[in-house]
Amino acid sequence: MRLSRRFEEIESSFQCLMEAARTELSESECAEIQEYVDVGEYGLALRTAFAIYAEENKIASIAVRELIHRLASAMAIDVDQLLGRLPN
Repeated sequence: MRLSRRFEEIESSFQCLMEAARTELSESECAEIQEYVDVGEYGLALRTAFAIYAEENKIASIAVRELIHRLASAMAIDVDQLLGRLPN
């Protein structure tokens, strides 16, 4: 797969994640994640999303968890380690 196509898919998945998370995260939390996405820092964006959910003890919906799983897999990040940190 071409690298640019992979980045397009990751960015598209992040946009879906941001839309799904809007009911769970504050506007400022979403903006913090979006800042990293906007500059192509996808790893930091994903880790920031995890940190917000974990530190604020927020429950991620099934849709958010699935998108996080998809993103982590696409970026070769240990999915199980990150999802294990999310509150149930």
